[in-house]
Amino acid sequence: MDSLRLTDLSPVHAAAVSRLSALAGGNRTVDDWRFLLARGTGVGMVDADGAPVAAATALPYGRFAWIGPAPVAPDWRGQGIAALLAAEVVRRQEAAGRAPGLDATVDGRRACRRAGFRDLYRLGYYRAEAVSPPPESAEPPDSGRPRVRRLAAADLEAVSLMDRRLFGADRLELLHHLRRRQPQAAFAAFRDGRLSGYVLARDGREAVQVGPLAATGDDVARALAAAALGAVRGPVRIDVADARRGLIEWLQASGFVLQWPLVRMVRSRKAGFGDPALLYATAGPDLG
Repeated sequence: MDSLRLTDLSPVHAAAVSRLSALAGGNRTVDDWRFLLARGTGVGMVDADGAPVAAATALPYGRFAWIGPAPVAPDWRGQGIAALLAAEVVRRQEAAGRAPGLDATVDGRRACRRAGFRDLYRLGYYRAEAVSPPPESAEPPDSGRPRVRRLAAADLEAVSLMDRRLFGADRLELLHHLRRRQPQAAFAAFRDGRLSGYVLARDGREAVQVGPLAATGDDVARALAAAALGAVRGPVRIDVADARRGLIEWLQASGFVLQWPLVRMVRSRKAGFGDPALLYATAGPDLG
């Protein structure tokens, strides 16, 4: 590791770090890395030729910051580089007065707990190679079912207010970014003329990531998931809160399989920032 040096990363590194992430099996695209490195903190290890061999990011959200997974090139794994970079971005965010949050795998959770992170709630990463949503029941239009329509740019202010309640911070810029990435898979749900949920998605290197998905009830969540999944092609990933058994059972009936569990964690606090009562699926481990 003596031949490596620590460096700050910027959007000019996005393509190189994206290639590194692909070697590590990550789902992030160049667009993801550009967004993260333009709006957050990126640190990396580079070799003697200046090529990144590891990278870590933190995306600030007001009082807290989201720490993303840290990819490491295959030849440099097992030497503690990911932990070193994660510690560096955590240190910088805490120095700026932000509490770090992240999604950890089962193995990663052990290291995070040793580093002072606390569990908030559990998630599951579900994946389908092809999606076949079960048919919705044939209820009359006035039965109280939510009305789902394509999410317009003009809807994002109202969506942002609901999202702020869920997440605990203003993510309006991220919501705009996600809608631009997959406009055909962005939907809002309304009941009695009031917003009752929303879903967005983004293209990934090897699977479309659906989320965030927020809803006031299981029926709204299923309707939004059906709309989004009907608008995308190919493999799909969604990270669902474990408490949402109704949506999970619906997803499993649609062809989704649990890949591995995740734990949402926070450091320097005893509780999270938002209200998970609305949360069905997150934006993913890199965005929060």
